[in-house]
Amino acid sequence: MSEDKYADYVEAVQKECPEADAKEIAEAFAKYEQEFYIPPQDAMRSVLRRFQSGTSPTPTGGASTTRETKKVASLSELTGNDRDVEIEVAIITHNIRDQMIRGEEKQVAFGMLEDNPWEENGQRTRWDYKDWGPHANLTSGSIVRIEGASVNEYNGKMSLNINQSTRIVVLKEGVATQVASNDPIDIDAVPKEGYICVVGRVLASRPDQIHRKDGSGSIDVVRGRIADNTGTIGFLSWEPFEHEVGALLKIDGAQVRSFRDTPELNFGRTTRIEVFHDTNFADLDTLAQSTKTNIAGLRDGSRDVDAVVQITEITKRTFERDGEEKFLWSGQIADPSGRCRISIWDALPFKESDLPVTLEIRGARVRAWQGIPDITVDKADQLTLLETPPWDESMDLTNHSVEVSLTEVVAGPSRVGMKTSGMLVSVREDSGFILRCTECRRVLRDGACFDHGPNEGNEDIRLRMVMDHEGVTAAVLINKDATLAALELTHDDMKAKVEELGDLGFVQFVRERMLGRRVSVSGRSIVDDQGAMVLADGFEIEQHDAQLRASELRTQWGWA
Repeated sequence: MSEDKYADYVEAVQKECPEADAKEIAEAFAKYEQEFYIPPQDAMRSVLRRFQSGTSPTPTGGASTTRETKKVASLSELTGNDRDVEIEVAIITHNIRDQMIRGEEKQVAFGMLEDNPWEENGQRTRWDYKDWGPHANLTSGSIVRIEGASVNEYNGKMSLNINQSTRIVVLKEGVATQVASNDPIDIDAVPKEGYICVVGRVLASRPDQIHRKDGSGSIDVVRGRIADNTGTIGFLSWEPFEHEVGALLKIDGAQVRSFRDTPELNFGRTTRIEVFHDTNFADLDTLAQSTKTNIAGLRDGSRDVDAVVQITEITKRTFERDGEEKFLWSGQIADPSGRCRISIWDALPFKESDLPVTLEIRGARVRAWQGIPDITVDKADQLTLLETPPWDESMDLTNHSVEVSLTEVVAGPSRVGMKTSGMLVSVREDSGFILRCTECRRVLRDGACFDHGPNEGNEDIRLRMVMDHEGVTAAVLINKDATLAALELTHDDMKAKVEELGDLGFVQFVRERMLGRRVSVSGRSIVDDQGAMVLADGFEIEQHDAQLRASELRTQWGWA
């Protein structure tokens, strides 16, 4: 092994771990590259974490360092730092895929395994695994003892790496290339991961290509969508898929993977697909109509989406890409369930002067920005202009707001064009006048923008609050116009009030007027790992009988 090859990476690790031995660090990088096919730049984080924890990897040869094998009974005992692991597991699924590794096509096995294989009623944990051997004696349905595996952790998800030097001891024989049969489940009950069986009709099917990250070529795949009377789901087939649109299929051993939190079925070599016969199953036209998606049901990462929407505004943007002038139509769309954006990469089947127009969209894909869906249309033939919408023609969707409970807002996806209500329980001290960056509109902190540094800023107004409904809370950010309307103040009146009372005095003024009041807010919501926030451009204090409300609360809390 040439230590010079990893010199820069070794130096970087030693800056963080000065006591670590350079040779051992280089051996760690070599092990990742030679046995796991992970290049040093990608292995840096794992190597650094191992030496920071005071453990050193088992070298690929020689006797410079030894380390005890970690023997465990369950997967829950393992951490992302563990190497040289010994465990007995049941192999649930075993699939083999051709994969390009450092310019060479190799076979790699992958699937799912389960711990505690001998306990019939015991608690079990399932992990994904990848077998870089692959080992010929590793088959689905078998129980094996794995000696010398390593743990891989990515985005908080744990999996097991079985490398070329790992020993597999078969304790119970399984059946090669077989996925255990399951009873079909409804599509709306498909989990976000695992192996399942479904019966569905093909709604769409098209050839596609996935380009390898290493630039070594591409893989031919088939993408599409299937449906039953409960819903629809996309699929990705790594093997030839020759079933036509409209075919009714039983698909057993499909692997569920989530793309941007949207479940998708993956078909591999061990997936069994057969024509299914059921005269009572809904036909293609019925399913195509019943599975159309409304805006409220859009999810980031969805493909082959069919929907009927109204375009309320559209703008053409031109730009240059690869020396060629391109254009993109972007705008706002709506239906009775909500509003979102649309991007169209082809000519429009209508004129801008015709807006608003109703369109049927077929086979679109969905991206999201700040959680808000954006329907992307690539070709003009995906759009059909409708003379009349399938909803009440008198409905004005331009500024339409869909009323949802605060519980739905917090538990659901991000939305545009929503309205909800609750009780104000907090007014934050950073409410009032603020300064925004002149470049990006970020709120300035101590006169400076995080991205653009010190600047004078543009004055703005906001209220930051928390609202509650039956124990469910969400943050609320109210814009300038809605704030002034709610406080019944002009801009100058509010400035005078702040000068009179001071910043904190003004916040207390707002609290006295609004805390404990029931309000309605409208705008858009952002729901992420940090919780739910409503960005309100509409704000209204609801009129109510305080005495009656107090009686209701006493009854609710059992104080009556």
